[in-house]
Amino acid sequence: MNPTSFVSQTSIKLIGKPVEGALERHQGVPGFDQERYSQARVVCIGAGGLIGNVAPVLVRKGVGALAILDHDEVEITNLNRQRFYPRDMGENKAIALARNLLPECTFATRITGFASSIERAIGIGIDLQCNVVICGVDNNSARVAAARHFRSKGIPVIFMGVSIQADHGYVFIQDKEGPCFGCLFPDAVDDATQPCPSTPAMAEILQILGSFGSYAIDSLICGRSRDWQYREIWLNTTTCGGARKIVLRDDCPLHTT
Repeated sequence: MNPTSFVSQTSIKLIGKPVEGALERHQGVPGFDQERYSQARVVCIGAGGLIGNVAPVLVRKGVGALAILDHDEVEITNLNRQRFYPRDMGENKAIALARNLLPECTFATRITGFASSIERAIGIGIDLQCNVVICGVDNNSARVAAARHFRSKGIPVIFMGVSIQADHGYVFIQDKEGPCFGCLFPDAVDDATQPCPSTPAMAEILQILGSFGSYAIDSLICGRSRDWQYREIWLNTTTCGGARKIVLRDDCPLHTT
């Protein structure tokens, strides 16, 4: 076994190999701080199409540490849009994605994959301490668990979601204070509905949302300029999308309990 890796049935730990000079062209990008970025830890909830378009950007840009949580297994229908290959069939998604990210590293990024849902990770005490969380799951119970837990810890969470039509989606930043996921989607707080496995999905909207999610991470870690908290992205309109202000709800159960 590679001395920089550890594998068990429930987790994998890897360390990327630095590539000299690979990060030099980040120098001079307004607001980007490589030193701060390479000291940061990001937690990814989910390892599917959304996170699969964010995590590769993070390791190529030299993030310090990346933890990935997912309890699902790779299926053949994932291959059209997620960062998996036929060899990954039947593997846990978080472990398979962590392994697939290793060749993309340009820095000694510490990558950990956990075969666990966010709810279970919280329950058994997996180390979730980080600078920022990005949530790319397709069910509200996991989103709500993440929103509630990380708000209590003072850690910002970036939520991303796509439509069943695969033509639009959103990126929402739940910061340490202010409006939370429940303020944006109050009907989701008590929604335990699970998505149908055959729900339509395509890659294009995932790729665009991944770019906005990656930029949002930069803004939270390094302070890159950002004047939005919630963005909608559309593929089928001339305006492409827009942003709107989310109002803090005094009666929202996610940040009032």
